Order: sequence, then C-alpha cells, then structure tokens
Amino acid sequence: MHLRSASNALQLTSGVLAMVAAPAIGTWSDRRGRKTPLLYTLSGFFIGIVFQLLATLTYEHICIYYWLFASELVVGLTGGMGYMFGVAITVVTDDSRNKLKPGTSTVPMRIGVASFLQSLGTLLGTLGTSMLAVQNPSSIDEPKYSYIKAALIQVSAGASAVIYTFFMVRETHFPHKDVYLYNRLESECKVFNQKQQSSPASPSNSAGIQVERTKSPLTWLRDNVSAIGEVLLQKRPGWTRCCLIMSLLLVMVEFLALDPSLLLLLLKRKPFSWSDKMFSYLSLLRGLLFSLGMVICPLIFMLFHCLGKDSLMIIIGIGASAVSYFMIAGAHTTEEIFLTTLFAIFCGAIGPAYRSFLPRMVPKDQTARLHTVCSLIMATCPMLSAAVFNSIYTASVEWWPGFAFFVGGILQVFVVIGQGCVHMLMRPQWLLEKSLKEQVMIHRLAVGSELSRNDGDIVLPSATVSDLPSGALEKQRRSSNPQ
Repeated sequence: MHLRSASNALQLTSGVLAMVAAPAIGTWSDRRGRKTPLLYTLSGFFIGIVFQLLATLTYEHICIYYWLFASELVVGLTGGMGYMFGVAITVVTDDSRNKLKPGTSTVPMRIGVASFLQSLGTLLGTLGTSMLAVQNPSSIDEPKYSYIKAALIQVSAGASAVIYTFFMVRETHFPHKDVYLYNRLESECKVFNQKQQSSPASPSNSAGIQVERTKSPLTWLRDNVSAIGEVLLQKRPGWTRCCLIMSLLLVMVEFLALDPSLLLLLLKRKPFSWSDKMFSYLSLLRGLLFSLGMVICPLIFMLFHCLGKDSLMIIIGIGASAVSYFMIAGAHTTEEIFLTTLFAIFCGAIGPAYRSFLPRMVPKDQTARLHTVCSLIMATCPMLSAAVFNSIYTASVEWWPGFAFFVGGILQVFVVIGQGCVHMLMRPQWLLEKSLKEQVMIHRLAVGSELSRNDGDIVLPSATVSDLPSGALEKQRRSSNPQ
C-alpha cells in the first residue's frame, strides 16, 4: 500500500466517523450528563493508542496498517480527539457556570488554567517525541525501541486519564427538560393536572407513566445528530443567535488562516535555511509563550472593569496574530522571525476567551453540543487550510515566499472586524443583563433585610439569574425601549 494513500485513508476513516459520532455524543452529554460520555471518549482514545502500541510490537509479523486502521476506527466512533478535548472543557465550563451567568464578563480562571494545561501537554508531548527520536541510528533496533518507548508513554498517559476520570471527576450536569425554573414549575403543574384528570381505570395513566415507542438505532442517531441544529437555530434574546452563528463562522475563518506547516516550508528555504534544531527552538518558544498567555491575559483583564472582557481578549489576540503574520510575510532575517514570538503571549488569550465567550450565549444543557460544533470546525478546517495555503505558497514562492502569510493576516483582520461587530451588537444585551442582575441582587437584599427584621434570621431566596423566565430579558428590553 502506498504510504500517502494509506495515510489519507486513515485520516478519512477517522474524520468521517468522528463527524457522525461527535454530534450524537454531544447530544447524549447534554441530555444525560457529562461523566459517562467523557469516559466513553477517553476509553476509545485509550483503546486506539493500545492498538498503536501493538502495531509497533508486531510490525515484523503483522502489517501495521491493520492496527492503525482499527485504531482510527475506534477513535472515530468515540468522537475523535478533538471532541475528547471538547467534552473535557465542557466539564470545566459547567464548573464555572456561576461566572458565566448573564451580567458577568470575567473569563473564569478555571477555563484559562484548563486551556493552559491542554496546551502545555501538547507542547510536552511534542518535546518528548523529539527527545525520543533517533537521528542517526547505529542499528535497526534503535528506531524500533524508540517507537515502543513513545507508545508506552502514550498508553500510560491514556490509562492514567481514564482512571483519574473514573474515580476523581464528579458529574457536573444534571439535565432538566428546561433550564428556567418558571417553565419547569409550569410544566410540573401541567403534568399534575393531567394525572388528576386521567382515568383511574388505566394503570399507566393513574401512575403517570408515559410509554415511549422504542427507537431504532438509525432513528436515535438521526435525532441526536439533528439536535445540533437546535443550538444554532433556537431563538434567543436580542442579537444573541446572530452573534453566535457569526462567532462560529469567525472561528472557522481563523482556523483556515492557521497552517503551522507553512512556516516550516518558509524557513527551510533561503534566506533563512534553518535546520530542524533551530525550528524546534522556535516552536518550543512560541508554544511556551502561547501557553503562558492563556493564564496571564485573563489575570490582566481581571484588573479592569468593563463589559465583554472575553470578546476584547479575542479581538486583541487575533489582532496580535495578524500583526505577527504580516511581520513573517516581510521578514528576511532570523531575528525578525524570533521577534514575532512576542505576540504569542497575546495570541494565547484566544483559546480561553472563546471558551468563555461562546458558552455565555447558550444555556447549560446546550454547552456540549456547542463544543461539538467547535470541535468539528477544528477538525475540518486545518485540512482545508493546508490545501489552500500550500497552493498559494507554491504559486507565489518565486516572487514572494511570504505571500501566503500576508493572505492569512488579511483573513485574520477580517476576523477582528467581525468580532468587533459582534461586540457592538452584544453590548446592549450585556447592559440589559447587567441591569437585570443588579435588580435581582437588590431584591435579594431587600427580602433578606425584611426577613431579618421579622424573624431575626436572614434567609436569601435561591433564585438566580439563570432561573428567570426565558422571556425576561426580552420584556426588559421592550420596556426600556418603548416603540
């Protein structure tokens, strides 16, 4: 089997299966809780890397593509690596929901730290692989043992992740049919009335038991995949639905503009003529600064008081990325290339900012499906980006080798402009949510003071902003802007 065709077949197998399985798993997570889907995806990933270990141990007797195909098949059926990170971030997002409620704008540090650990893990994995690689083998066994060591480290890390998740990770999502307290109470009243009016002769009716028709696996899969559209099409207050769709499109454009392999092609040719060792130093420095930016930028923004901090972090981060692309496009020396790494700190703000900005627009029971859409974008866009920008680089390499980076910088400028429009459209909504939150807090204090005067005990009501009726913000907007 030709190496390139085999590699394409493996990627296609995993990609197609993940595009079908990830939406179903995301809907499952929103409807049944987070921990079981997370264990499912982690178990699939663990089995996949066990197959890779078996491929390295038995390559002399069994074709490795059998094992690799089985590995990609299992990983694809469990949602793919992108969704594995997505469902893990969903757990962190659930744990940070108190800081993502309407009227707040601070990026939760848990999201920043989780993004930092993910990026740092990727960086350490790349560094470890480079250290285990054998540059000039003296015997045929040295590369074999190197692959086995790398696979064993993979299996150990995967087993640790599964064990830790099973014993230490708690459930963070207990689904309800509706996230709003008012609607839940209204629904429960309707069910109670139906029970009272039902005939006592029917055992199932008197017990309030609803018998649902069993769905076939294909019907279940179709319903779960189509539930992704609910996240994008459900009506939301103000411009929220429009801004949500615009933000996802901007994420797609941003990933289309990123192609890490393109920088290697540029630096391998004159006037740079870099060695692999020099490029490794650059990648390590950029990755380290990028990871640190995921924690430093949210900490800096905690010092300021303004609405839409996560949106501003996105604008600053993508703007810094655009500037670095323009500098790379016009660079002629090694010093200029290393100077662009300073912008990696600000670029690190993009990840945690998006993971805070997007979940604010949806209720808790749609968070996993939202991250599923993001994981699908992150899985498909790099392949499209490689095809598009490699063609641009090949066509312009003779007259301007950095032209592809110039095009990427222009795309990122469009993303900055688009995010600025989203920020302006969402600002009135944020002001209304902040006003509504202040009214709720004043009401809580007033009720608490009254109870304290009457009974001597302060008992605050348990209602929160997320328990308000779904039309509360819309009514508030109409009352503040009469026609």
